Amino acid sequence: MVLTELIKKSRDYLRSLAVIEIHSQWFPLTSPSLKDVGTTPYGVNAKGHLTWPKGRHSLWLGQRLSVPAMVQGYSVAGLTLRLDLRWWADQATVYVNGQAVHQGDLFDHSVSLCLGEAVTPGQTWEVMLHLISPGHDDGALVKSCLRFESPTGVDPAFVAAELNILEIFAETLNLEPLELLLQEVLNSQGQRPILDSLLAQMHDSMLAIATPLREFTIHLCGHAHLDLAWLWPIAETWQVAQSTFQSVLGLKKRYPELTFTHSTPALYAHLQTHAPELFGQIQAAVAAGWWDVAAGLWVEPELNLIHAESIARQILYGQQYVQQVFGEMSPIAWLPDTFGFPERLPSFLAQGGIRYFVTQKLRWNDTTRFPYGWFVWRDVAGAEIHALMSAPIGEGIDPVKMATYAQQWWQQTGSQRSLWLPGVGNHGGGPTAEMLERVRRWQRLGGIGPQWQWTTVREYLAQLSQETPPTPQWQGELYLEFHRGCYTSHGDQKAAHDRAQRQLQEAERWCALAAITTSFAYPREELKTSWQQLLFNQFHDILPGSSIPEVYAEVNPTWQQLLKTTETLLAAAQTALCASIDYGTPPVAGAIPVVIFNSGVGDRAGVVHIDLAQLPQEIPSWRVYCPRGNYDLPAQLNAPQGCLTFSTPEVPGIGYTLLWLCPRSRPETLPTPPLGYVLENNYLHVEIDPATGEITNLYDKLNHRPCLGDRGNQLQFFRDQGQYWDAWNIDPNYGRHRLAGAILESIEWVTWHQLEQRLRVRWRFQSSWIQQEYVLQYQTPWLRIDTVIDWQEEHILLKAAFPLAISAEQITCETPGGVTVRPTLPNPHLSPHEQTKWEVPFLTWVDLSTPEYGVSLFSDCKHGLDAQANQLRLTLLRSPTWPDPTSDRCQHCFSYGVFPHSGSWQAAAVPQWAAQFHHPLRSAIGHGATKPFDPSPGALPAYAHLLHWSEAGIQCLALKEAEDGEGWQLRVADVAGEGGPLELHSTLIPWQIKARQTLLEMPTDGGNAMTLKPWEVVTLRLET
Repeated sequence: MVLTELIKKSRDYLRSLAVIEIHSQWFPLTSPSLKDVGTTPYGVNAKGHLTWPKGRHSLWLGQRLSVPAMVQGYSVAGLTLRLDLRWWADQATVYVNGQAVHQGDLFDHSVSLCLGEAVTPGQTWEVMLHLISPGHDDGALVKSCLRFESPTGVDPAFVAAELNILEIFAETLNLEPLELLLQEVLNSQGQRPILDSLLAQMHDSMLAIATPLREFTIHLCGHAHLDLAWLWPIAETWQVAQSTFQSVLGLKKRYPELTFTHSTPALYAHLQTHAPELFGQIQAAVAAGWWDVAAGLWVEPELNLIHAESIARQILYGQQYVQQVFGEMSPIAWLPDTFGFPERLPSFLAQGGIRYFVTQKLRWNDTTRFPYGWFVWRDVAGAEIHALMSAPIGEGIDPVKMATYAQQWWQQTGSQRSLWLPGVGNHGGGPTAEMLERVRRWQRLGGIGPQWQWTTVREYLAQLSQETPPTPQWQGELYLEFHRGCYTSHGDQKAAHDRAQRQLQEAERWCALAAITTSFAYPREELKTSWQQLLFNQFHDILPGSSIPEVYAEVNPTWQQLLKTTETLLAAAQTALCASIDYGTPPVAGAIPVVIFNSGVGDRAGVVHIDLAQLPQEIPSWRVYCPRGNYDLPAQLNAPQGCLTFSTPEVPGIGYTLLWLCPRSRPETLPTPPLGYVLENNYLHVEIDPATGEITNLYDKLNHRPCLGDRGNQLQFFRDQGQYWDAWNIDPNYGRHRLAGAILESIEWVTWHQLEQRLRVRWRFQSSWIQQEYVLQYQTPWLRIDTVIDWQEEHILLKAAFPLAISAEQITCETPGGVTVRPTLPNPHLSPHEQTKWEVPFLTWVDLSTPEYGVSLFSDCKHGLDAQANQLRLTLLRSPTWPDPTSDRCQHCFSYGVFPHSGSWQAAAVPQWAAQFHHPLRSAIGHGATKPFDPSPGALPAYAHLLHWSEAGIQCLALKEAEDGEGWQLRVADVAGEGGPLELHSTLIPWQIKARQTLLEMPTDGGNAMTLKPWEVVTLRLET
């Protein structure tokens, strides 16, 4: 017999002496008692599982267990007997002799119960299981067996595990000395005295053979992955966290060798307030060095869908908190479960004092295997960080599995040091006494293979970096080939998030400017509280739309409060500025001043609407006067829509200008719309099909070319079901299941005049209705599509397709802090990994272009798309049913736009136009609208740049008060890849750049040179 076959046969034989399968011996119970047990066991399916229906249905199972005299001739008297169980159940309770001895759930899904430490033949136990199925999936009892082990020495199962480890490393070891012993084991017929002697000899021989394996070290660190929300409400998370941490602290007293790691400053902050005694114990554990705070970010967020400044604040507030309460910042970004990582992340992490990035999520890839376990992640700006693809989380102590991982890690990285993270996770739990006992037993008996050593993650990473610095380099995004539906699911959450994020950034910016130029008090605490709430809601099972309804019942009021608070702060800051302007003399009696604010960097004109309810009702009409140039602006009173619409002059970037609303004695009439459905301005000519509501012609008047290759804005519907991770995953074959389109119900003009043309189209699809308004404004180079959808479907995917009259092999997507270039598909010449990018995320714009011409799509809250060589297609809505049965069944309001342009996206300044799309001009009525005009002069001029620079490709991420209260912080990013000088100008504020800083507002080696490198993100300390 070949030696490898002999080892396998011996291993299986020894395991058969120690394990008794009892899986087919469970009986269904009609009541929680074995008195009336039936005669027919519960059926086992083809997978070997005992299953029952989903929907939180209850199942009782029971059986009487009895100790045999022998197992295949091997006497078990005096051995320890364990009951090993594994289930897939929402709740699981194990009863032994009528007493509940263990409880578990979907995540705490296995147990090894000690039934007796020194059993005698004939000893019996009555065991019952009460199992409740998950709401989304059939329940299953996956495994059940009895296992015998020696309380003092090696036993058949122990030696079988050692043989398995030898098999794993067989290519590097000489196994021939075992051959005779293996034959004797197989010939022993299970006679215990003989076999026990052989097992001891076998163990000693394997120790000698496996001496090289002792050079391997598996570093152990307890871990409890704790989702802040998922299949349980947020309120439950706080309770689970307390019980988890109390358990860890209790285990430490019994097992002094234990180490533990946990992330999430937001969670620590909650405990600090609501469980101060427990938090004090955690602080002491951290100070003692055995509790590792791997907490570089405020939460473990969704990173593909949040803006660069949100990533900066995740790091700033996370590190700031850890420094304050634990005395030292974390060098680790601990992100084991986030659904993909944007390519500019290394720049933000490196500037946040973080040296190591850790995840295991790319192990979930559905097509290719990520090639590296330990590598340098480098971004386009040159920032580098050490990246670890860790072992899976939520694992127990299994010597064979751990040795397998250590061997694979060695082959992949060349390092004989691997990291294992034992502990129940997702719903907390952490390491268990059973896990720690298994470690001690393996170490006490001298199990062969890699040595096990408790350590902290921080110590492990430092040692790994010193001994085996990572050599492979990866540049670009870490795209997860899975969970592509998370860019779209629960669209209401994406919409609320994006509006709150934009408004918070604007509010903070204008609060800073108002505080510098007026007596306005900077609302430091209100802004920080708002940021921390936004950051919490970015958690990777909230924002992606993958939680239960109870979570969103908790989250939705926080969105409302965020929007209310930020609008109040923004209005207050701009009101303070308005109150400080020297308006001068009104141009005519009864004129009302209106101030137009521009939050963007560049000067811009635009169309503004003022609600007529803000103006005196007795005035029949208004003209709009620009004192800077002494001329009237194009204006239109639209009484049916209740607004005055006008076009502004160029408004200073990050600044304002004063205009006047002057009464007119004659009422205005609206022009009559044309008979056809054509929208036109100086940039675009747009034709809408009266039979379908789609765009039949989008003509670029400046460049004299049609933009579409077929009808534009095609609303396409697909069946999207069959994925286990329903809210997370789009069916890869959805394209084969195209459904009939929507039925046009109506098409009508809402507004048609020089300043704005608005055509409303309404469709019906099954149980839903869709209303869109095509909007073309004066001197605006894009067509906007304002959308309201009442969506009542299940497992249907909705996309908006734009076939284009150009073809390209790549698209450019805005991603946090810059752009990501991705392929158009299909393309058989690409790598398998690139071909998996059939649905990708973006932030606010995506562009398909050649060097000569291109088309961009803008979107205010839709983030998923697919791209072919001549088509861009936005993903508008999904309708999964798990874990939220009503996900997306509500009314959705959003906008997207089409922007044709000559040249590349850089030449066309796409990021700047997109910023205008997403940050429209704001207006504020000055003195005199509701009371007589106050002529008292203010200190501010009627026209001002408050903060200005000339490089259009440098984007303002934040303007805020410094965390130490000393001066102000400006964060900018080069989003065009061109770099350039940054020279600050202002009409009012004598800006002085004091120093470059990190995003933690600490000194950096960058000096005071104010020239940005391509793609660089820079934080500056300013003085005024």
